[in-house]
Amino acid sequence: MIFFDEVHLATHVIMPVLGVAQQTGTLLKWLKTEGQSITKGEPLMEIESDKATVEIEAPASGILTQVIAKVGDEVPVGQRIALILATGERAAVDSKPPAPAVDTDTTVASAVRAAKARLFAASVAPVGGQLLASPAARRIAKEKGVNLAAVKGSGPEGSVLADDVMRASITEAPQGIASASTEEVTPLTPMRRIVGARMTQSKQTAPHFYLSMEIDMSVVEKSRNVQKDRGDEFIPSINDFILLACARALKTFPAMNSSYTERGIKLTADINLGIAVALDEGLVVPVLRNADRLNLAELAQHSRQLAAKAQSKKLLPLDYEGGTFTVSNLGMLGVDSFVAIINPPQCAILAVGRVAPRIVADNGMFAIKPLMTATLSADHRAVDGAIAARFLQEVKKRLEDPEV
Repeated sequence: MIFFDEVHLATHVIMPVLGVAQQTGTLLKWLKTEGQSITKGEPLMEIESDKATVEIEAPASGILTQVIAKVGDEVPVGQRIALILATGERAAVDSKPPAPAVDTDTTVASAVRAAKARLFAASVAPVGGQLLASPAARRIAKEKGVNLAAVKGSGPEGSVLADDVMRASITEAPQGIASASTEEVTPLTPMRRIVGARMTQSKQTAPHFYLSMEIDMSVVEKSRNVQKDRGDEFIPSINDFILLACARALKTFPAMNSSYTERGIKLTADINLGIAVALDEGLVVPVLRNADRLNLAELAQHSRQLAAKAQSKKLLPLDYEGGTFTVSNLGMLGVDSFVAIINPPQCAILAVGRVAPRIVADNGMFAIKPLMTATLSADHRAVDGAIAARFLQEVKKRLEDPEV
C-alpha cells in the first residue's frame, strides 16, 4: 500500500511499508521515467523489503517528476521519493507566460528547485562535512572499502549515489595491482541479508536433527494420470499432494506445529503451511493459511495463486507472515534429496526431492516404483525424535494412500 497526500494537485510518492517491522526499502527499478505520464494503478516501481520484492502501483494519474531516489537506494519508509503532478499543474510550471509574468515564473522555478533540494536532503545525509551520500551509497562504500570523499557524485548537489560507488569500486584498484585483478562483490540485498541472518540464527540456536524416509508415490502418480487421461482442466501437482498430506498430519501431530520459546512450547491452533519459492533475488515463503481446512483442489488453487504472486512480485505481508510449518521442494530441479534449515520460529521443515523410478523389493520380487525421499528437519528443543518419526510416517501413509 502507498500512503500519499495531495497538495495543489501533486501526489507524493513515498517508500511504502510492507511489513510491521520494516524500517527501510530498497528501490530496485523505476518502471516509469521522469517526465512520463502515468495512470493510477499502473506499475510504477519495484521495491525490496527484508522479506519480499514487490511491484508498486501509481497512487494517482499525472506526470512523474522530481524523482530523487535512484536504483539501489535504501530509503526509510514514509520518505517521499517522487511526485506525480496533475497535467494542469505541470503545464503551469512549464509554461512561458508573457513578460509581466516572468517574475512569477522565476518564483515558481525557484520554488521547484527549493522543493527538490528539501526532498533530496531527506534522503541523503552529510558524511564528513559537506559531502552528501545516499544510505545505499554509504552502505556499499563500507562493504567495498571505497573512500566516499574520492567519489564524484552524480546526484543533486553533487551527492554520491549507489551507482557512483559501484563504478568507483570497479575502476579503483589497490596501488601496484592492476584493476583487472579487482574482485567483483555483489552488494547484499535486504532479502539476501535477512535470509542469511535468519538461517544463521536458526542453525546457531536450534539443535537440528534429521529424519529421512522413502515414499512410494505410485498412487499419487496414478491419480494424476487418471485426471490427465480424463482431460481434466486442473490437475494438482505432486507438491499439492505433499502439502495436503502435511496439513492432515499436522492435525494429528500438533506438536509439529509448535515453536520453542523461553516461556515454553507454543502450540498454534492454525495450520499455516509455508511454501518455499526460489526467486532470482532470494527465497520467499508465502503461506497457505488454514491448510487443513482445504481439500486438494482448493489447496492446489491457493498454492498456485501464491506462487504466481511471488513470481510477479505482488506478495503482501499477509501472504508471507504467520507460517507454522514449511515444505521445501527441489524435485523439479532434479534433486534426489537434501536437508533444509528450519525457518524460525517454526520447529520443523520438510525437504522433498524428485520422484524417480527405483528398483525395490516387493513380495520377494524386484519391482520398479516411483519413489521420493522426504527429509524432516526438526528443532530438538520443541519435539523429540519419536514424535517427529511418527509424524513423518503419517505423511508417508497419506501419500501412499491419499484416501486415508
